Amino acid sequence: MNDLVIKLTGEVLSSNFEQWKDALVAQIRSTRTELSTDNDFVEAGRRVKLFKTAEATLQAAKESALRQAADIQRLFAAIDEVSEEARQARLALERQIRTRKQQIRDGLIETGIAAVRKMIAAQPEDFQLLDQRDYLDRARFELAVKGKMGTSGVYAAINGLCATIGREIEERSGEVCKNGQLIDSLPDNYRLLFQDRDSLVSLSGPELDLLIQQRIARLNEKQDRDVALEVDVLARRRVALIRTLQKIRANRISRIAQIQNCDGSVFERRRCDGNRAHHPAILRQQPLGNRNHLVAPCGLLTEDTNRIASCFLGGDAT
Repeated sequence: MNDLVIKLTGEVLSSNFEQWKDALVAQIRSTRTELSTDNDFVEAGRRVKLFKTAEATLQAAKESALRQAADIQRLFAAIDEVSEEARQARLALERQIRTRKQQIRDGLIETGIAAVRKMIAAQPEDFQLLDQRDYLDRARFELAVKGKMGTSGVYAAINGLCATIGREIEERSGEVCKNGQLIDSLPDNYRLLFQDRDSLVSLSGPELDLLIQQRIARLNEKQDRDVALEVDVLARRRVALIRTLQKIRANRISRIAQIQNCDGSVFERRRCDGNRAHHPAILRQQPLGNRNHLVAPCGLLTEDTNRIASCFLGGDAT
């Protein structure tokens, strides 16, 4: 578009306005405002007509000057019209530019977020258990492109942010995998302590080490308490066993004494073939299962001792 050129002559070509104005002003200032005589009123009336004529003359001169400037007025009107049309075109184009820039910016941001999603998907399974929202936060991408000029500036900002996030993902993934390997390498007897493995892998290395030590220490303490309790229970059972055996021994001694006092007989032993003489009174009073052992007081006292001890101790009584 060519340069706009407008030339105007803004000077008055001929006018006696200055002299006419001075004469009128002089008459205005010389007018008497205190009227007392007939001449004063006559003069005042004449001045009123004079001033009215001056007003009409000035208005006519102004209209004449405006008619002479009609071309300038038309030019100004045309300038205003074209200026408004240019303004509307500018506003529409500015809106279109802003909209298109935002569309391009949003598209580049979505491209960056999609690239980060691919980085996350390529990581090991343990990393997938973590909260990924920090890496995919759109506000982070918006902040990165804020103030960047042009598509190339936005593109460079997105690429730089994706590279930064990629390094963060690799570092975090390495730490998470290390945590998972540490938990998996624990002895089998500790595995039940870490059934929340999926959440534990997200801890930092020092935090996980401390937690493992604490849980194992608590388990060992519990096992020590269980062993102490078991020892205490066994001790109580042994005491109860001794007391029971003492009662059994006393009861059987008493029964033997009663039998001996009743018939005045004494048990005898056979030397060769192992045959023993059984007192008829004893055989009648004892259960059939115990008759083979009623050949001597010692045999009677030791019968079923091991079986009784096993019942009290839950195992071998020796």
